[in-house]
Amino acid sequence: MDLAPVTIAIALISAALWFYACKTVSRKQELARRIRAAAPGEQLDRGGVEIVDGQARYDLIATLRHQARWNRFAALFTALALIAQAVDPLV
Repeated sequence: MDLAPVTIAIALISAALWFYACKTVSRKQELARRIRAAAPGEQLDRGGVEIVDGQARYDLIATLRHQARWNRFAALFTALALIAQAVDPLV
């Protein structure tokens, strides 16, 4: 049984997840997320750390949260691809 197609598919999923993890989160997007997540009557937290890169502005904490969330899935799929590649000669 050849696991190469499986390994390739899993590796491509991992690469796509890592590319998605590279996305930055703007201050406006983070405030919109906080408004949606806030319970009725709850005080809205408007704090944060903003990065200014030319004309673009990014929320540092939200960007790191987004990247951490998607990096863990990418790492999981990379590990699965590695396991499939290691098991392939044995099957």
